[in-house]
Amino acid sequence: MRTNTMTRLALLGGASLIAFAGQAHAQDAAGTADPQSATDEPQIVVTGTQIQGAQINDVLPVTVLDEQAIETTGAASGDELFRSIPQAGNVAFNEQNNSTQNSARGDVGSINLRDLGTGNTLLLINGRRMTLHPGFQTELLVPVVSSDTNEIAPGSVKRIEVLRDGASAIYGADAVAGVINTHLKGNMKGGFVEGEVRLSDGTGLYNYALSGGFGFDFGGGRGNLTLYGGYFHENGLLARDRIYAADENRIPLVAGTDFADDASFNNRNTFGPFGQFDIQAPSNRTPIGDDDFYLQPSTFPGCRMTFGPGLCARDGTTPTTAVRYNTNFGSHLISEKDRYNALALLSYELSDNVEAYFEGSYYRSENRRFIEASAILSAVPVGISRNAYYNPFGPTLRNGQPNPQRLPGTTIPSTGADIIMERYRFVDVGNRDVTVDKDTYRLVGGLRGNFGAWDFDTGFVYSEADSIDLARNRVSLTAMQNQINLTTPDAYNPFNGGCVTGDPGQGDCTPNPASSIDPFRIDVFRKGGTSLALADFKLSRDDLISLPGGNLGVAAGVEWRRETFYDDRDPRLDGTITFTDSVTGEFNGSDVAGTSPSPDTSGVREVYSAFAEVFVPIVSPEMDIPLVEQLNLQLAGRVEHFKDIDATAAVPRVAASWTLFPGLTFRGAWSQGFRAPNLVQVNDAGTTRSNTRDDFVVCTAQVAKGQLSSLGACPGAGVISFRSGADTLNPEDSTSINLGVVLEPTFIPGLTITADYWRVRQTGLVGTFGDDNAIALDLLRRLNGSTNPNVIRLAPTADDVALFTGTGLQPAGKIDFVLDPYLNLDSRTSKGVDFGLYYRVPDFGLGDFRLRLNAARLISFVQDAGPDGQEILDAVAAGTLPLDVTVGGLGELLEVEGRPKWRASGSINWEKGPVEVGVFGQYVGKVYDTSVVRDVLIVSDDPNANFYPVDDLFTMNLSVAYSIKNDTPLDGTRLRFAVNNVFGEDPPLADESFGFFSELHSPRGRQFVVELRKKF
Repeated sequence: MRTNTMTRLALLGGASLIAFAGQAHAQDAAGTADPQSATDEPQIVVTGTQIQGAQINDVLPVTVLDEQAIETTGAASGDELFRSIPQAGNVAFNEQNNSTQNSARGDVGSINLRDLGTGNTLLLINGRRMTLHPGFQTELLVPVVSSDTNEIAPGSVKRIEVLRDGASAIYGADAVAGVINTHLKGNMKGGFVEGEVRLSDGTGLYNYALSGGFGFDFGGGRGNLTLYGGYFHENGLLARDRIYAADENRIPLVAGTDFADDASFNNRNTFGPFGQFDIQAPSNRTPIGDDDFYLQPSTFPGCRMTFGPGLCARDGTTPTTAVRYNTNFGSHLISEKDRYNALALLSYELSDNVEAYFEGSYYRSENRRFIEASAILSAVPVGISRNAYYNPFGPTLRNGQPNPQRLPGTTIPSTGADIIMERYRFVDVGNRDVTVDKDTYRLVGGLRGNFGAWDFDTGFVYSEADSIDLARNRVSLTAMQNQINLTTPDAYNPFNGGCVTGDPGQGDCTPNPASSIDPFRIDVFRKGGTSLALADFKLSRDDLISLPGGNLGVAAGVEWRRETFYDDRDPRLDGTITFTDSVTGEFNGSDVAGTSPSPDTSGVREVYSAFAEVFVPIVSPEMDIPLVEQLNLQLAGRVEHFKDIDATAAVPRVAASWTLFPGLTFRGAWSQGFRAPNLVQVNDAGTTRSNTRDDFVVCTAQVAKGQLSSLGACPGAGVISFRSGADTLNPEDSTSINLGVVLEPTFIPGLTITADYWRVRQTGLVGTFGDDNAIALDLLRRLNGSTNPNVIRLAPTADDVALFTGTGLQPAGKIDFVLDPYLNLDSRTSKGVDFGLYYRVPDFGLGDFRLRLNAARLISFVQDAGPDGQEILDAVAAGTLPLDVTVGGLGELLEVEGRPKWRASGSINWEKGPVEVGVFGQYVGKVYDTSVVRDVLIVSDDPNANFYPVDDLFTMNLSVAYSIKNDTPLDGTRLRFAVNNVFGEDPPLADESFGFFSELHSPRGRQFVVELRKKF
């Protein structure tokens, strides 16, 4: 039973100032310095400027999380830590969203500020880029890349700075949505060891972590070496242990709601151990009365022919709901994982003016999970020879003796008939066993210091990440077809069904023997790697010229970087080993059941850039100008050249702050940004994907002939889509506006409140038109006497010609494939408001109180149609195309598929003597699941009213810590107990693979945490 959200919010503190009571340390660069971190070093926000020492904080919308704020979030991973930032959007790379060979699988998280798209946020460590994760996956049909947030261990972090504004002019490409800069713990003097255990309530899920660090000065205090190491283990959780994830039939979970009995919540799969087949003989040759049939338990209605004990055949092409398969059976919801982190930070003063520094880090993750058993693709059916031993319609005689497998009561010729296996899942082969091992290392070396009044920083970064994705229990199409078509009893039998008693959608009660499975059981790998080499030189001075308003600051710099990636697919996927059906002669570029062919891909990019920045203090308090206490201006510009696509981007930035009187500051910024098409988009030589699509052209003819009631009844079929990249793609452009106010009332010392409005317009977004849209456009143009050349069709057969006669359309053959290249075709406008609150309560003798709030309100998220998409929309509006033809992903997408209006987080920390208490809350607003539509539509001004509402979610963490401070050996020991997700909230139900939006929510539930730390 859900506790009322407002009640929970009130529990956080009761005060209206903290109505959402959240987390992210809203220092917000509002001009008030943050309290010092645990290392007692000053908090200097540098993310929004390259001018060392410039007093620019009040110009920038920056959120800062110090060590206390990070600990209060309760995060055990970088992914959990960055999800606690309300401005962070959907996490596309996550372990519940990576079940296919083409996903970024393993222990990986991504970052997506403002929901502007994965790859639009720049992630830095100590001010310099991270390398990208080796894997990539499609987002809106386009391959996207991201740095892996799990490479950042929360225990190694001193401070996180989030610049919530476009920063391409400061940092270059990928900073369209903003920048997140992670500062690692350095300059330690002494050390610590720490152990932590987390237990998930009501399940066997647990994890534990061990970490430690040590630092010391040397060389008479001129140098410091800090070392950090950590290990994390989690044992994993099967889907069956969570009610929302255990079964893909979730209709019982929506009982009593407006969507009760909605079939959309039954996502059991039509591919199961009860196969669906097509007899290559006339329909009247068997009692089935149809050449298409599927198997089911004989206790089910509709049986037309007995196939064996408890098993029968029913006519039709789509298995009935009752026999469909739960692909979550035996699958992991949370994977088993191990993480290893090692870090070394070295600094040494070569002279009074020059310091050398070095950073070295290593990260390894090992991840294992079970996912659904392999199935064939709808576009790649498999032929079963008439001579196959278990073919039930095989020859009447075998070796001169009656064929015991041939079913009686048919008029199939004595020579038998071939069969096409169109749907089948190899459940008896076992769930796929997937392991992903990843190694990342990073080396940074450089010099920093000053030449007189000029500060400089120059360094070199080399980072490399490599991963191996190995999937066991896969199926070779060639070897499997050979095994099925054996003429001896050791052949594989796909006609024996699954469980004929109990639930037929859970497992396989009639498995084939291992001896018939092992010949086609294979391992399939995917190897990936990325690297980053970067060299830069930056020069700055915060007092170049003394102006009446203060000192003018300048910065300039140059940067070179080289990025590489490779994606090495298994020979059975990259075209080396292919599949040619021995019965039909059909060719497929992949020999792996259930996976489309993918070529090996690699790419190299060199980028040259230069930037300049000026900070101009126009008015200072000493000038005593009415209503202008202070006025500051930031100007910046950057030029960046991408050698591989021969493109140059030049972008400016203008920002200003105006302090009306002490305690009230207005700030604003205008900037342009850019993001180059990623290396996958540029270098993809051609990837094919099999999707189930409606052929609107054929179905329109069928509607005209009375064979279909409407296009909405179009049955769909497997369609091959061919996607390819090009070095002619251009960088995506963006324009950002940020307007804000900072309030620091003098009558409430220690309080800072901020509000910022932002707007981002993106143009030339790299995308694909979509094969379904291409087919709709083909229909529209055929209605007008032409065709869409991207829809490649076979020559019309005699049956095709007969179908189209009298329909007004020229005969069209079956779709062979659809060309769907990556193009600069889309544009998007997003806008929202951020709110921040930071309050350090004055000391009244009751201890140290700190309140933090960070809230993000998304106002709109509008995706515009490109020319071809608009052509379809105009045709639908004019009635040329029926309403059944839609162009998805366009228009206002607020609250659609994971873009909530509100996200908020905040915390209350209290400390007195040896006792610390922390309360953390996080709120994610409701969204709508557009895959579920009301059966009976309602009229509403809300465009989402007919979609399924995914509830909002509030979770709260509570922690208590006690530190021993005395002269005994226990001095420096700290014991901390915490409960994460105090109310034990489940993620809100959604029509997704595991029953919830993994991009937004977590399935870990209530966790009990015990931590022990010893400093020395």
